[in-house]
Amino acid sequence: MNVFSDISLALGYLPSSRRYEKQSRQLNDSYALFHNIAAGEVFQRYLALDSYINSSNYRTDIKRVKSLKYKGGPEHLQWQHYKELKKNKAVKKYLKKGEESESPLLQEFIALDKLVRSDAYQQRTAYLKDKNRYKESQAYLQLLEYQRLKKSKTVKQYFYLQNKYKAEFHELDTWKLLFSDEFEGLQLSQYWSTQQEVGLGTIHTSYVQNSEYHKLAAENVILAENKLKIALNPVEEEGMAWDEKFGFISRDFNYSAGVVNTANLFQIRYGKIEAKIRVPKVKNAYYAFWLNTNAPTPAISLFNYCNNCLVTGIYQAAGIDESRRRLRLNSNEFYFVEVRWNKKMITWKLNGKEICRKANTVNVPLFLQLTAGAVGEIPTQQLPQHFDIDWIKVHARKV
Repeated sequence: MNVFSDISLALGYLPSSRRYEKQSRQLNDSYALFHNIAAGEVFQRYLALDSYINSSNYRTDIKRVKSLKYKGGPEHLQWQHYKELKKNKAVKKYLKKGEESESPLLQEFIALDKLVRSDAYQQRTAYLKDKNRYKESQAYLQLLEYQRLKKSKTVKQYFYLQNKYKAEFHELDTWKLLFSDEFEGLQLSQYWSTQQEVGLGTIHTSYVQNSEYHKLAAENVILAENKLKIALNPVEEEGMAWDEKFGFISRDFNYSAGVVNTANLFQIRYGKIEAKIRVPKVKNAYYAFWLNTNAPTPAISLFNYCNNCLVTGIYQAAGIDESRRRLRLNSNEFYFVEVRWNKKMITWKLNGKEICRKANTVNVPLFLQLTAGAVGEIPTQQLPQHFDIDWIKVHARKV
């Protein structure tokens, strides 16, 4: 099936790259802050107190403190007994003249007198007589701490972020990062190859379809300005091409481009693939991001842009299911490609806006591939040009 539609009808509008990037950065920064707060000591203490304050243990502790009474309690009975002992004859003589005797009651009084004069006894008695004594309890002090933390900037910020981004955070929580490259080094990481993998085992070099106007060369894949750049250059050189009638042939080319892929070291089956890319405005030049195998099919076109037309689709030996949309991209702007692939569906987004959705028919691991090329004559003065990739990320759903 081949569908061609106008982007304005299909999308209504394409969100601004700058606005989308700002919103994405704000979401990711908020997500990171949210998890930093959650892991911090302040919030962990709040959670512990929240669990305690809302538990039966807290209610039991407060109830126990409030149920304590002075009257009828041990301290009160000791005081009453102390006053009764003071009426004893031997005790009176002791208190008046300081005379001690072997009287058991006097010895008991002396011990009790020491007790009731002690700081501990007096503090305990004062505590029991205080109707607001529960406010000095550990349970109540923890309640005050809990209330203070609940009003703190840290905890309030946590719940603000949780409420504002509830759906977004839940979605982010379901993904795990499998692959990421921001192309900040001086050379490609070990995951990337600059060879065309399809057919490489047969002719041991990169090739293109005979209908294309460019050859492939590794020197057209470069890292500069913290970006991956795939160049399209004017040349007069020989290269390899595949002709349906004659097979692999050597022929002359007027243009040279590049290809880069993760065929041997990274593949994915289902997930979320994202990239930040920029394409120059050159007639008859194409810039593509694919999921491929080491055979012509199956394949998924994540982003294939040529002559103001964006092609997305699924390619199988049994047939092609692709969509074409007119789309004028600004050559000075970066755009954000996102494709979600699961067992049932593949969804394409550009700058966060869904542009295509198809039932999935591909259920085998595929590798990442980016390439540039020519499908017609290009004025030499318009070259060289570069397909710029700022970063690529691949996520898988958490099990």
